[in-house]
Amino acid sequence: MSSALQAARTCANTILWQSLRIDAFQGATPHVLLVVDHTPCTLQKVLLEGYIQELNRFNGEAPEAPNVVGPLRVGLHSSAKTPCFSKGFKSNWRVTYGVLPFKADRFLDDVRTLQAFLRLCGHPSDKASSESVTGDADGSVKAREKMRQMFDSLSWLLTPEERGEMEWEDPLFERLCNGSDRELLGCILIQRNAFQNELDKYRLRLDLFNMGLRVAEHNHLEIMSASADDVLASKCDGDSISDDTNCCLDNDELVHYMRSCSFKPDVAEAIGRAIADSIDVWSWSRKISRKEENGEGNDCRPLQVVPPASFQSALSNEGLWSLYSSGVLTWKGRALDGEGDGGTDGSVVPETSFITGPGAPLRIICCTGQVLTYDGGMEDCLLNTGYYAAAHASERNMVQNHRLRFAVHHAEPSNQGENAATAGAEEAAAATLLPMDGVGDTGRHGRLKKKEYLAMLKLKGAKDSTKCGLSHSCEEDVVRASGTDGSNVAGACVGSSIGGTFPVGEVISESFDLSKLNGTCDVFAYPSLSKAVTMAQPKPATLTIVKGVVTDISPDAPDELVELIELVRQTEGSCYVRELGIGLSPYLGRDRVVSDVTAFERQFGVHLSLGQRHPLFVKQSSKRNADGSVAVSVDGPVLKRRAGKYHIDVFLDAARLEMGDFTVDFTKGLVSSSAAPAAFAG
Repeated sequence: MSSALQAARTCANTILWQSLRIDAFQGATPHVLLVVDHTPCTLQKVLLEGYIQELNRFNGEAPEAPNVVGPLRVGLHSSAKTPCFSKGFKSNWRVTYGVLPFKADRFLDDVRTLQAFLRLCGHPSDKASSESVTGDADGSVKAREKMRQMFDSLSWLLTPEERGEMEWEDPLFERLCNGSDRELLGCILIQRNAFQNELDKYRLRLDLFNMGLRVAEHNHLEIMSASADDVLASKCDGDSISDDTNCCLDNDELVHYMRSCSFKPDVAEAIGRAIADSIDVWSWSRKISRKEENGEGNDCRPLQVVPPASFQSALSNEGLWSLYSSGVLTWKGRALDGEGDGGTDGSVVPETSFITGPGAPLRIICCTGQVLTYDGGMEDCLLNTGYYAAAHASERNMVQNHRLRFAVHHAEPSNQGENAATAGAEEAAAATLLPMDGVGDTGRHGRLKKKEYLAMLKLKGAKDSTKCGLSHSCEEDVVRASGTDGSNVAGACVGSSIGGTFPVGEVISESFDLSKLNGTCDVFAYPSLSKAVTMAQPKPATLTIVKGVVTDISPDAPDELVELIELVRQTEGSCYVRELGIGLSPYLGRDRVVSDVTAFERQFGVHLSLGQRHPLFVKQSSKRNADGSVAVSVDGPVLKRRAGKYHIDVFLDAARLEMGDFTVDFTKGLVSSSAAPAAFAG
């Protein structure tokens, strides 16, 4: 088996069973939809094959021989098309799946109709009366007719992979009618670029979350597939391909990307939370106030910083140490059991404490000795680790609770055969969606263009729900605050949604006071004007940052990087530094580069964003205590959420992050540079 195909199968194993936890669902057979462009690139073809082979393996099909490369479901020729079929319905599979070529004009309608149809499977007459599907409580015949109409409208998608010459529709329909309950639960979007751009939607993923689907997105695969596609093009002769074309499946970039998608969520969560909690606890100096027993007077003393519980937990995570070398996380001067005199668990801030000022400075030390220093405290860290708390909640893994939470209105089948649902059904389904952040209109947020959404709010006199707290519909992926699991949040947002964009593995913060960032740093990679990761040659470029603004760049810096910074200056006046991103994935790095900037942000190291645009953090004029008192006033600019135009990620040649007694050593990633993720752990 090629290294790329092996990596694809391991990627599918990690995402399906460990992040989305499809197999944890009880009470109905889950169905997973694999959505791919009609004419996929090589990376899409290999990734799709990995998901198919992993789902087949999970259901007991004999795996492909490990050292043999067989034909992929989608041929390697550049004009090969994605097939459309479903598998597992006629067998007692634990998880069934379908492959769907993406079509923008009806994608959401098809998904809604398939969800409604699968909920009728398994004695539809009983469900007709209990769910009022037909509006006729005693109409078992009508219920069956209704189901047959929906089946016929979906026959193009329900087609078995190997149907041969035999008639298959009637036997399959009977099997679905009288078989087990079924639920459309997973949606894997394997995208050449981004489907939501073709749909002209503002966050397609929110539509799928609001249907209760667990979603994994693989975006911008075309740019990472370019070199493999070029190899194939050179070996193609008309419609034929030379015998050695399988060499493209061992393309390094394909392998690096899919291995990065195999980053185990429990490991990412362990190291990510340890880093986030440690930064949070060192960001602010605090005192603890204790009243005397008679209630008179206050006894104030500094709150001592000790390792948070998550730091200790990371040290005992065996999976973490199978990837990272000893010393990747250290806490100077403390026993590894976390005991300290007069301290408290660093992840717990006592209610009686109050902030007295900025805490320890955060320093980024580059390999050449350049140092970048954050002196004014940090924003509370956000996490993106592929660990979704809702996927571990028992109520989200029971079909009855799931269907109550994500009710659907059953779509009328179209008379046009393949058209699955009417516009009226779309509106009905929209009416059942749970609100996000308590704002009812946000249920339709993902269905509108951004400008339409904002215009609608203006007409209604409502405010954009993303203007307070975290932004869940911005350019950034779904993240959550480090101090909570988000499980108490309702709707399609951080705590209740299951899924995101892969690969994962990032801790996000930024200077609370933008003017308190000073120093120099080396940039080893940056996005080109065509948005591809580009290495700084012949050596990393050095940036000088004063009061949060890039003031100088080394004379040997690449012209394209200089041009990017000048572009920001011309538009925004000054080139501010916003995001501090700490990538967690040891499968990406200077010697394991992928071309997509968002994917490469997960590389084990540090990246900064240049430009004022960063909607995840709302800048404040002061840091306040719980009682509203001002603890620290901000000297730098207080930028609005939508300030600026640019958010350009640059990657630092970082050796260490130091903050107080806490250190992250970025030279300790990936025990072996050739190490591959453990396969088939689920």
